[in-house]
Amino acid sequence: MYFYGISGSNKIGGSSYFIKMGDRKFLLDMGLDPNLPGSYPKYENLYRKKLLTSMGDLDGVIISHAHLDHIGSLPYMLKEGKKVPILTSNATKILGKTLLLSAPKESDEYIEIFKKDEIESIFSLINSTEGVIEKDYQINFYDSGHILGSKMTEIITKDERVLYTGDFSLKNMITAKKIPLASIQSPDILLCEGTNLTKNMNSYINERLGFIRYANKVVANGVLLIPAFALGRTQEVVCLLKNAMKSQLLKRVPIYVDGLSIEISQLYNQLGINVLDEDVKIASKRFYETMDNSPKIIVCSSGMLLQNSKSYLYAQKVLKNENNSVTFVGYQDKKTPGFKLLYQKKFNFKANINRFSFSAHGDENEIFQLIDRLKPKKVVFLHRNLKEDEERELEKRLVKIFGKNIKFYFPKDGEELNL
Repeated sequence: MYFYGISGSNKIGGSSYFIKMGDRKFLLDMGLDPNLPGSYPKYENLYRKKLLTSMGDLDGVIISHAHLDHIGSLPYMLKEGKKVPILTSNATKILGKTLLLSAPKESDEYIEIFKKDEIESIFSLINSTEGVIEKDYQINFYDSGHILGSKMTEIITKDERVLYTGDFSLKNMITAKKIPLASIQSPDILLCEGTNLTKNMNSYINERLGFIRYANKVVANGVLLIPAFALGRTQEVVCLLKNAMKSQLLKRVPIYVDGLSIEISQLYNQLGINVLDEDVKIASKRFYETMDNSPKIIVCSSGMLLQNSKSYLYAQKVLKNENNSVTFVGYQDKKTPGFKLLYQKKFNFKANINRFSFSAHGDENEIFQLIDRLKPKKVVFLHRNLKEDEERELEKRLVKIFGKNIKFYFPKDGEELNL
């Protein structure tokens, strides 16, 4: 297999990878990088390197899931690639389209690089499928445990078997199906995400219990604002809160959902995951202006308090009362208001600030478990953010653990591998 990392190899964001297996050519994901607003990955390098003469040369584009850093540049395929099969799950097709169409609502800093009609056009071409069988290759999809609709992709030719994890988690999520590890055969090559490659997270169960205990303290007298990613994190947190209330682990108070989180949660309901019901209220249009400080929980996008997003507007009011709390449940980019509030304490506030880890990415332990279970011949780590010395040390550890029968690769963006 030939591998070329267009974007998202040694960084988190804008994931897109070109692979060639025999004469077959595929793109794995087409994401946007949130740190490079207004631009998509450098697909022109595929022409410069003579890997393609146009996007129309591809045999397929495979989308692992609906987060913008994996699906956001898909409309680029309208440039000469309209007839190329785009393969993904039905849930990813539905959620991804809504996310792309709605993303500008989240922040006045969002730069649109595609028009509404372009997004509508490309999603009308998507073939949502559970797999593909052609005369010289086969594609299988497996649930990846990350968010609703997320899939691992297995591509099989007569010469090799490749598994692309996309983003994955071995944790027991409420709103995402678990990886069917027993159904996946050992691949020759594992293209593996490495978001938390050198991190071992606190027990997911302990973290959730700690979160519920803290929520109980806050809602005894005040408002708990939870900025959360609209897709995946909001729904997981809301379902956890509802379950805790039903189990009498958490005081029963109103739960409100606002921002883009509303629209995505409505889609979850349509797709069979019951997020919005009699226990969860959809916030009225300007609820952030009229709300009081009586006990309640608000789960709202954006997860990083992006400027002028709904969570940002709520925070301006919630932060003024010492009984309230702004509690983060996701990653905070250094440039965002969320990071500045959580780590730099740059704003004047009376409320309590806290954070719990709800990562839907596998940590080091889970990644090692996956490698141990699948026993691939080669592992290529992608979607990672490590320094070179950290990678060298990690490779030494991996060799000690797994021996020299497995080869490990840490490509940079723009790097080619002949595997």
